[in-house]
Amino acid sequence: MSAAELIEGRERRSRTVSHSGEQLYAEATGHGPVVVFCHGLGGNHAIWWRQIDAFAGDHMVITWDQRGFGNSTAATGEAGIEPAVDDLGAVLDAFGVAQAHLIGQSMGAFVALRFALRYPDRTPSLVLSTTLAAADPALTRGLLAAVPQRPLRDRHAVLSERFAESNPDLAVLYNQISSFGTKPPVAAMLESMAGQTFADEELASVTCPVLCLAAEQDRLCPPDAMKAVAARLPTARFAVLPDTGHSAYYETPAAWNRTVLEFLAIA
Repeated sequence: MSAAELIEGRERRSRTVSHSGEQLYAEATGHGPVVVFCHGLGGNHAIWWRQIDAFAGDHMVITWDQRGFGNSTAATGEAGIEPAVDDLGAVLDAFGVAQAHLIGQSMGAFVALRFALRYPDRTPSLVLSTTLAAADPALTRGLLAAVPQRPLRDRHAVLSERFAESNPDLAVLYNQISSFGTKPPVAAMLESMAGQTFADEELASVTCPVLCLAAEQDRLCPPDAMKAVAARLPTARFAVLPDTGHSAYYETPAAWNRTVLEFLAIA
């Protein structure tokens, strides 16, 4: 095994999954109960580098790329939330995983929530982080004005100004990671998210433990919007991370990781 296949001494297994005319890239690290990270519009599998080691100590961690993001193809021209739900199932099958704790951030939370509704027997718990999944679709459509078609030169739009100013190297790294792949248009992905409507009866059917995790300074997905979503989910607990923004998992990974790991320990 090469050094590139190890993360802090833990085996990393990469796989390219053929599904519905696409090649989907995924990685698995560690062993134990399976946790799957679903990235946002600015991310891909590599954006979770601040989580993998923290979670792989006791879990098998799967990170993967939606169509057109990172190393996954978008050859068919069919991308968005619905294809991603089916793709996620194919990724789990490829690793022989029957059940997985799903962690979705922003766009990824739309995928995780829809997957949990469609496959409740495969979803023992669910984390919805800094997202508008199941919120008013008008809020998601409104993001088009806040998220530029092209990232800013020195920081991505999903990073807070304070973080970018105090951590310019990490801000540049985020931009570099985000640039991977041949992404579908931002407007099309936002419309795919906004088109996901979640009826009250659907959300009331969720029986697995759910954590709705907001960020105090998130201007894209305000905590009040997430609190309203949590109220629609019968098993949800709601938490707000202080002094951080939309990409809390990247900006304040210690606090974000601790909160999610504590939830998984009792889920």
